[in-house]
Amino acid sequence: MEKTLEVVEFFGEVPYSVAFHPSGFHIVVGFADKLRMMNIFANCIKSYKDIHIKACREVVFSHGGHLFAATNGHLIQVFNFYTGENPPHMQFKGHSAKVSSLYWGEDDNSLVSVGWDGGIFVWNICSRSE
Repeated sequence: MEKTLEVVEFFGEVPYSVAFHPSGFHIVVGFADKLRMMNIFANCIKSYKDIHIKACREVVFSHGGHLFAATNGHLIQVFNFYTGENPPHMQFKGHSAKVSSLYWGEDDNSLVSVGWDGGIFVWNICSRSE
């Protein structure tokens, strides 16, 4: 198997974070002023939805790809990938400093976050508890 570049796209701004959808056909990229949802085609990468989150430094897809989580300072927001919606019950607050890393549990029912405050939180996505 040869290592080859499949597609490249340049933007006028620096990306801060990226998450690759499990299907391999989509990415979510964090920029200084937005989180941008994109489709990957054979010869290009095209944006289709912008979400107003500034300087998102961490974004990660659930294993099933139906959800993705993004950091917004101390806040974690979980979005429905298919609609781009972030309902109020899918916003998680608890860290007293910026969230630095996220990881989905194997069944996509839990989300682990760590922050610059030294905290490690395990969030139950289904029951909306910490």
